[in-house]
Amino acid sequence: MSERWCQYVREGIERAGGPVPFAVQQWQYLDPLTQVIRDHLPSGGRLLDVGCGSGLYPALLAHHGYTAVGVDNDGDIVAMAHEYGALLRSPATFAQADAFDLSKWHGAIDLVYSLGVIEHFDPDDTVRLIAEQARCAPLVAVVVPSRHLHYSGTPTDERLHSRRVWCGLLERAGLTVTSSFVFGAVPSTVSGIASRVLPMPLLRHLRDALDLGMNICCVGRR
Repeated sequence: MSERWCQYVREGIERAGGPVPFAVQQWQYLDPLTQVIRDHLPSGGRLLDVGCGSGLYPALLAHHGYTAVGVDNDGDIVAMAHEYGALLRSPATFAQADAFDLSKWHGAIDLVYSLGVIEHFDPDDTVRLIAEQARCAPLVAVVVPSRHLHYSGTPTDERLHSRRVWCGLLERAGLTVTSSFVFGAVPSTVSGIASRVLPMPLLRHLRDALDLGMNICCVGRR
């Protein structure tokens, strides 16, 4: 799994033209999550990225006034994150940790988030993962792929729930859902027509109502 995941990340970086353009693309794509972080922590704060992958997103957040820590359970992934963080001269830090045991950061973080992690687990384990994140911070944001994942690649073991179901899993973990939304344009005919003919407020409402986005973001408060 480690070798396959490392290869997946590095291939994505190579397709983008290198770590810097990849970081720029990721920063732009994840702007909705960045806005969530800024809304809750406008003057900076402590962030924990669970399942940090390349580490480029927390590396950039650390350049914007946040104390960012990225963790992954695989040492090779953590080494990669260190490599790219150093390339960007970022003050972000990275560590190896199990997502089911984040005790080192219990009560020490302001907002914890994960990108494309919890959808790989059955619901009961997903609830455990979210609850463990909530032990670290009063605010938890999860980003998962939507049912439109097939437009970006071949799905593997992802659980492609609706936004309503994901919100329910946060509630099962003891959180109050404060917001949820979809983002990332779906490259379908219906989505394309809607984006051309509907005003933005109505388009956003339609996208959220129909889960018409590539990703789902749910934010919960402990």
